Amino acid sequence: MGSRAFQRAIWVYVGLAYLFIFSPLVTTAAFSFNEDRFASLPWRGFTLKWYRQLLASSALVDALINSVVVGLAVGVTAAVLGFLGAYGLHRLLGGRVSGLLSMVLLSPLAVPWLLLGLGLLIFLNSLGVPRSLASVWIGHSVFAIPLAVMVIQSRLATLPQRLEEAALDLGAGRLQALRYVVLPLSLPGVAAAFLLSFTLSFDEFIMAWFLTSFDVTLPVQIWTMVRSGINPTINAVGALVFVFSITLTVVAQWLLTARREAA
Repeated sequence: MGSRAFQRAIWVYVGLAYLFIFSPLVTTAAFSFNEDRFASLPWRGFTLKWYRQLLASSALVDALINSVVVGLAVGVTAAVLGFLGAYGLHRLLGGRVSGLLSMVLLSPLAVPWLLLGLGLLIFLNSLGVPRSLASVWIGHSVFAIPLAVMVIQSRLATLPQRLEEAALDLGAGRLQALRYVVLPLSLPGVAAAFLLSFTLSFDEFIMAWFLTSFDVTLPVQIWTMVRSGINPTINAVGALVFVFSITLTVVAQWLLTARREAA
C-alpha cells in the first residue's frame, strides 16, 4: 500500500508540474483564436484574424525568416562539429583525458546565457565584428555544439565498436570507416542534435537581443511588440512557435529512443 501511495503521489506531482508548465502556453494558444483583442473572459467568438494579421506583418515575417536562417546555420554547425567532437571523445580518446575535455566542452552550458551573451558582445566588439545575424550564429553555436556532442555521444555509446574495428581490419582507413560505417549508424543521433540545436536557436532571446542590430530574430521582435503594448497577434505567434518547437523536440526524442532500441 505504501508503495502504491508513493507512486500515485509521484504521478500527481508530475501531472501538476506539467500543468504548471503548459497552462500558460495552452492559454496563449486558446486566446489566439478569440475575437476579443484582450485576453480575457468571457469568450467573444472564434476567429483567425490574428493569424491573418501575423502573415500580413512584414516585421514578423522577416524576423521569422531570420530565425529560420540562423537556426539552420546553427543546426548544421552543431551537427557537423558535434559529430566530430563526439567521435573524438568517444572513440579516439579515453579515460581521464576524455572526461576532462568533456567537462571543458560542456562548460558553456553551465554559464548563464545573460553573462555569455554579454561576454560575446564585448569579445566581438573588441574584434570589430558588428552586431548581426552572423554574430547570433556564433553565439548560438557556442551552446549548441556542446549539446550536440552530448546527444551524438549517447548514440555512439550504443553502437558496437567491433563494426568499426572490422572495417579497419578489412583494410579501410580511419576516415573511410568513419564515413561508411560510423556516420550512417550515427545519423539518428546527428539528426536529433540538428533538430534540438535548431529549436534552441529558434527560441533563444537573450543572446539574440545582445548580438542583433537591425535584422532581428523572432523572439526579439516579439519582445519589441510586447514593449509597445498588448497585441493579440503575439498570442498567434506564441501558439505557432509552441507547436513548432514541441514538434521538433518530439521528433528529436523519437529519433534518439526509437533508433536506440532498434540498435
